[in-house]
Amino acid sequence: MIAFDVETIWSNSYSVATMGLDRFVKALSFKVTLVSLVGDDGFEWVGPPEQLPVGRLQGQQLVAHNAEFDSVCARMAMARGQMPNFQPAEWICTADMASWHQLPRSLAKAYFELFGEHLAKDARDAMAGLSAEEITSNPQFKEYALNDSRACLRIYKELELGFPEKERILSTLNRKIASRGMPLDGPLCQKYIDKTEKVMAEMEKFLPWVTEDGRGAEPTSPMALGKYLEMKGVQAPPSTKEDDPDVLIWKSKNPEHAPVLDAMTRWRKANKANKFYTGLILRTRPDRRVSTRLLYCGATHTKRFSGTGGINFHGIPRDEVEGTSAKRCLKATEGRVIVSADLSQIEPRVLAYLVGDMDFLGLVRGGIDLYEAHGRATGLYNEDEPMKDLAPELRHLCKARVLGLGYGCGYKKFGQVAEALTGGKLKMTEAEAKKQVNDYRKNNPLIVNQWKALEDFVREQAKHTPECVVVQTRDEAPIRYFNVQVDEKGEITAQKVRGQGRTKLYGGLLMENLVQCQARQIFADAIIRAEAAGLPVCLHVHDSLTVEVGENEGQAALDLLIQILTEEPSYMPGLPLAAEGEIKTHY
Repeated sequence: MIAFDVETIWSNSYSVATMGLDRFVKALSFKVTLVSLVGDDGFEWVGPPEQLPVGRLQGQQLVAHNAEFDSVCARMAMARGQMPNFQPAEWICTADMASWHQLPRSLAKAYFELFGEHLAKDARDAMAGLSAEEITSNPQFKEYALNDSRACLRIYKELELGFPEKERILSTLNRKIASRGMPLDGPLCQKYIDKTEKVMAEMEKFLPWVTEDGRGAEPTSPMALGKYLEMKGVQAPPSTKEDDPDVLIWKSKNPEHAPVLDAMTRWRKANKANKFYTGLILRTRPDRRVSTRLLYCGATHTKRFSGTGGINFHGIPRDEVEGTSAKRCLKATEGRVIVSADLSQIEPRVLAYLVGDMDFLGLVRGGIDLYEAHGRATGLYNEDEPMKDLAPELRHLCKARVLGLGYGCGYKKFGQVAEALTGGKLKMTEAEAKKQVNDYRKNNPLIVNQWKALEDFVREQAKHTPECVVVQTRDEAPIRYFNVQVDEKGEITAQKVRGQGRTKLYGGLLMENLVQCQARQIFADAIIRAEAAGLPVCLHVHDSLTVEVGENEGQAALDLLIQILTEEPSYMPGLPLAAEGEIKTHY
């Protein structure tokens, strides 16, 4: 076991943070300056990459804090002849290990939380803008590099026993999936960049505070909007969100100024889309693909993945924006198709299973639509015909209740949540929302009781181990709450990431965290099974898996994906899972 760390040339304008990893290593100026190695047998070495003792590395397990960065830099350095070739047995990421344990992801912060010792990072900042020769000849920089590897190895040894084999596989697989990437239609992407820029320029004509010389306020500045309306003798709207009910009322009362808000909204959407398309172009690899990097345990307490690397694949717009589509840019190569499948309503199914609502699950298992099953189980619907045909409006209500009320949502928020969940099809007054919340809680005692049981559990455990209270999923994945405190009013607060900000805890939130973590565990199992079955997963988003295969393999791949996603977990026998998917020439 050897800890491996690379240092590279970097500056404020040339860095992974500003460019993304692929573009960073593709740059002509890319160069590894130092490599440090620390073995578990006491071996230590630091020096320039061309002198790397590869005999010590061949076939070895290498640990690195952010193995994605170190492994990609090492491969590029080998490809460019900056260091001799070697092939390790595997790369293990201690940043991922820290995230699994709900520690800060950064090396210095994780090290401090584990050992109470500060790890100096000043040397890295001092390297900014220096040449390779200036870095390699500086003894302080060499000691800094060695200290990083020593810290990395120490973290590995501390966390190894608590890092399950499943997670070790998943951490590695996440990087493998990212390296496969998605195919990109570059010309179409550029066309969309031009189109959104044109829309932005057109919208700026409606925004008086935007000037041609660029010295004016930002197009979406609420302050600039307020000053403009003040000069017109009009009170500004409470926000600029297009779906805010108060904004809609304001626009109806001030129709002559509504075009200004509309222009701000269109500019904001076009700008966001433009940045996404530009990010795709800038991160295009020589093979005309884009790496699909996701952050392992990005949502640390639920273990869910999140977007990273400058492109948030979890935030790809479903709908077109000004006649452009991000999904169409991710287009299969000639003779191939994109196959995607996702778990259907995984969270409501898991929630019902965890609280023991077998009547509801029995209806779902029998093939009844999940939202209709809720209506029948709670007495809202008793007709023989399917709800979607006979009472579609009631189905909208059931959908909002299922997806919006399982975690303790209050009535004031539920009205907005219900409208958002149904795409604006369900609108209700505050009184109607209050009635629905009360009715849901009255007719779902198993869920409400579980909120209380979880809260009582955390309170009781905090009396004995306030430094860390652990709630476990059915497959024993831990959700940790650090430094739990209960104040004189009985309110509970804790840290979801050790050493970082505090969060108020209550039964509904604890339930939500447990359900999301359990759903993640089920989905993670499916990712591993898909890889074992030979399906080349190139992207996973939320609860969906995507592969690129030959045209004649599309249907077989879709069938296999659905089979894998709906396999009953051994630790949750009887859980009725469902999945659906599609075959397209683009994502």
